[in-house]
Amino acid sequence: MNIIIFGKKYDIMHAIQMSELMQFRLMKFILPESTDDYIAALQKGGADMIFVAERGAKGMEAAIAAHDVCPKAALVWFADDEAFGAQSYRINCRYFTAKTVTAAVVDKALSRCLK
Repeated sequence: MNIIIFGKKYDIMHAIQMSELMQFRLMKFILPESTDDYIAALQKGGADMIFVAERGAKGMEAAIAAHDVCPKAALVWFADDEAFGAQSYRINCRYFTAKTVTAAVVDKALSRCLK
């Protein structure tokens, strides 16, 4: 399972690794350092899940790019503003929240992605 994480990567990666939902799954994490690296990772293809946890417009643009380039990947968006919720429906996010990234929130997002 190929997982791209853009923003708060270590918090999200650790929560994914600790989740019971992900036990016994072979996972490859792609952790882009910049927006350019993120876009290149999307264009490379093969992502099964994409986690976006960037603030403001940067996060929104990252989520839109994920939807446009990898429409079949399960998209999880951690925003800093609930007002982005409407946009999350337009880009078909599997899980959207304006809550802080915690293991419990990541676990809930994973359960939606693995349905």
